[in-house]
Amino acid sequence: MAEGPLRARFTPMIGRLIIAGLFFLTAGIAGWFSLVYTVHLGTVSVPELRGLTDQDAERQAHDLGLVVEYDETGVFSGTVSPGLVAAQNPLPGFHVKTGSVVRVKRSLGDEQVQVPSVRGESPQAAIRALEAAGLKPGRRAEVFGQGGADSVLETAPAIDTTVLPEADIDLLTNRSPAQPLWVMPSLLTRQLTLVRMFCDRHRFRLGRIHEVDYPGITPGLVLRQYPPAGSPFSRSDIITLWVSR
Repeated sequence: MAEGPLRARFTPMIGRLIIAGLFFLTAGIAGWFSLVYTVHLGTVSVPELRGLTDQDAERQAHDLGLVVEYDETGVFSGTVSPGLVAAQNPLPGFHVKTGSVVRVKRSLGDEQVQVPSVRGESPQAAIRALEAAGLKPGRRAEVFGQGGADSVLETAPAIDTTVLPEADIDLLTNRSPAQPLWVMPSLLTRQLTLVRMFCDRHRFRLGRIHEVDYPGITPGLVLRQYPPAGSPFSRSDIITLWVSR
């Protein structure tokens, strides 16, 4: 008997709560749209300027009442051709007031790295210098007697040229030090004592001396030599003589 009057009292209250909830929800949505409209009132969406020429970027910005300003420093880009707009601030889609400035940077093209000067360095030091510059040591060719011992002579690509990051740089290295060369003089018919003095004075290496019986020839004269006269000769070469006994 009591449930009927109780239900009758609560039914209108529930209805009023539902109506109040719908009212506040509608008011909130209306307030949100009003806020968005107020915030965007008198603003424009920044256009996409990347990939455009200066003239096209300025034209699009001008049509929306914006101003383009250029940074003196460009930016490396592997996707945008050199000279075109590669970066912008604010980004596309950002809302700004009419008359606002959009700062842009032109593309410098792919990033370039200069091959460091490693001539005369040891191979290990050259490799460290290449890696510090963002490059990779490539193939290694070796020669002998063309410069300082265990030193880099040249690179490929050449020193001071610009290459892409992570490029392979080949090294030409010298394993043994360069040695001065002379033309081997003729020692024939000279006295062995004089030849010894000559070798001592010029720090030439006098090796084995073969004594040969040769009737009628004064003892101690050089009859044969190696290396022969006129051939290239260095201090590392050993002179061998055949002398009359």
